[in-house]
Amino acid sequence: MSKFLLLGAFFAILVSSVLLSSPAYAQHHGGQAAPPISFGDRKVTVSTWLDPSDFNPAKSSTAKLNVRFFDSDTNINIDEVTYRVQIFSGETLLASQMFYDKDGELTVKVQPKSECTEKEVWRCTKYEGNKDPVVPSALESSSTSMPIIKGPIFDKPGPYTIKVAIIGATNPKTQTAQDIEFENTINIASQQTLSLPTMTGKTPVTVRSFQDDIENLQFAESSSTISFDVPFHWDHAEHVPLVRVDFEIPKSFASFQNVKAFKGTVNGVPLFAKDLIFDTYTNKDTNVLQFLVTGEELKTISKKVTDEHTMSVQITPDTSVQLKSNDVQFSNGYKATISYDPRYDSSKDVAFTLVFFDSSGALAKDIRYAYSIQDSKGKEFAVNTGRSGDLIGIPVPTGVDSRLITIPSKGDYTLQMYLVGRGLINFDQFVPASVKFNISETKATSADTKSDVKSDSVKPTKEIKTDKDAKKKDTKKDTKKDTKKDTKKKQTKPKSKSDAKSTSK
Repeated sequence: MSKFLLLGAFFAILVSSVLLSSPAYAQHHGGQAAPPISFGDRKVTVSTWLDPSDFNPAKSSTAKLNVRFFDSDTNINIDEVTYRVQIFSGETLLASQMFYDKDGELTVKVQPKSECTEKEVWRCTKYEGNKDPVVPSALESSSTSMPIIKGPIFDKPGPYTIKVAIIGATNPKTQTAQDIEFENTINIASQQTLSLPTMTGKTPVTVRSFQDDIENLQFAESSSTISFDVPFHWDHAEHVPLVRVDFEIPKSFASFQNVKAFKGTVNGVPLFAKDLIFDTYTNKDTNVLQFLVTGEELKTISKKVTDEHTMSVQITPDTSVQLKSNDVQFSNGYKATISYDPRYDSSKDVAFTLVFFDSSGALAKDIRYAYSIQDSKGKEFAVNTGRSGDLIGIPVPTGVDSRLITIPSKGDYTLQMYLVGRGLINFDQFVPASVKFNISETKATSADTKSDVKSDSVKPTKEIKTDKDAKKKDTKKDTKKDTKKDTKKKQTKPKSKSDAKSTSK
């Protein structure tokens, strides 16, 4: 009997035809995709991201660097890839190594080490892992073998350039006629300790900036408005994938104690609702207010600004909107609280926060889950089963997952979820639950509407079968932007290992 369940109607035959013609994608941040280039009769690209996206070398000793090679038109991974990965800080080479990954999605564990006395810094970097039997100069990356880089990499705040050359693809013995080269950037956040002044004193806040440090932080207590500046060259906005600033604010801060949602502006231009996320779950003593604006919106705003070198941001509680929240009970005793912002705007992206609790009521850290979205007619249009291989599922190291999901229009929908496993262990049976939600609230302000703030911002899929569906013909399906190529190999349950906490959020 197969212990892997087909995720309910999650993978119905209808899904494949829908997703092939009109994919809808869940989104996450912290990564960047290079412009696509030709590879035979395909357009291909490489995306790179760090896990966790908010990696802080002062607090964590390990991060995971992910490199994905895929067809930019179909969003399917190119398999059996040999990579050369180089990491730079400015013009200084920090690391250079070849890797091989069968599924086209390379994961490398990075352990930053600051001590280096070598004139050529790359000489301080060491590599560990299994050598690939077919490509002996490359380290193998798989669900059971993760290579390690130890050295002066991601050990300090700032931008790091990731240069990826594709040496071979589709066959481990076949090299490309010419290296296919891509270049992306990963930013390690800087950290500032600042304060918000009120009539009762100053409240300390920790600010993490993924670009330059913020300036001129102010707080207007009468309107509970946070304002700050970010040095930013608006004439280069089209080349910036995102701007992100996180504020860790004590839960005791009175001005935000009953706040559920925020609104804001950048240089007087209103932000989308999705640009401001308020996380009240992840940390015990602090809430996290996240300001995050992505590339397309930055380009739109850049056409309306007058100050070419500054991003001026104002963020204010939006008391007119209340987040919707539902509790979901799973049959294994686990529970999830699903919160979402019902405001709908032209971005079509809706912010969801999923908080998972185990049977004791504690945060279910290292949980893995999958989900799909159905419209009111039962038609699935978004599917995300996370990573491929044996350890499928979206990993949630903290037990709290925040993500943007593209919703095509206002209306009634169903979120279907499955608990897949925890840490490195799959559950014997995947545990389903669902919740209905509605997107029909007041339209939020956007970059195309007039400001109402006064001046004072899927991962890969894999088929899993139930006993009921095991006799049905297997179908392949492309799901969404995070979709990997379905493999034909029969899934096997990974060997039992002790839970290992992931460093990604």
